[in-house]
Amino acid sequence: MRFRSSFGFAGVLVAMLGVLFAGTAASAAPAATDTKSGGVGVNAVTRYWIFVHTADIANAGTDATVRMKVYGTAAESPGYVNLDNSADNFERNSNDMFGPFSWFDIGRPDFIGVYKGSNGSEWYPEYAQVYSEGTGTWYHCPMNAYYGDGEETRWFDCP
Repeated sequence: MRFRSSFGFAGVLVAMLGVLFAGTAASAAPAATDTKSGGVGVNAVTRYWIFVHTADIANAGTDATVRMKVYGTAAESPGYVNLDNSADNFERNSNDMFGPFSWFDIGRPDFIGVYKGSNGSEWYPEYAQVYSEGTGTWYHCPMNAYYGDGEETRWFDCP
């Protein structure tokens, strides 16, 4: 399992200097081009969308709390984001869209961590997709996993 920092020491230093001299971290420095990660820039803020498909099998849906963290080739999302848009999410054969989330550019999503709380029934997610507005690309993350009644976190590759 690989964990990555959201931004390195240089990013923290630039943000601190920006707050000190300009009043906001957003004006600290322009985004740098980052061709290695496949992203839009190491300091750029990009909007992301998360799509989750629950399988079409008996008892696949849940009313439990579901959260996700996206680990990219350049960084990771800031913590687990709550996947709740006030609809009745994660029902059998449902397609649920969440976002937009504004994060520092994470590069290409490498894997995801998906948490299901114990406040609902079992769940069988078939796959998730992460959309980067910065690159205009959907990244597919197959899951095909059974979550039991209890609280559980699992990790899935996004090949």
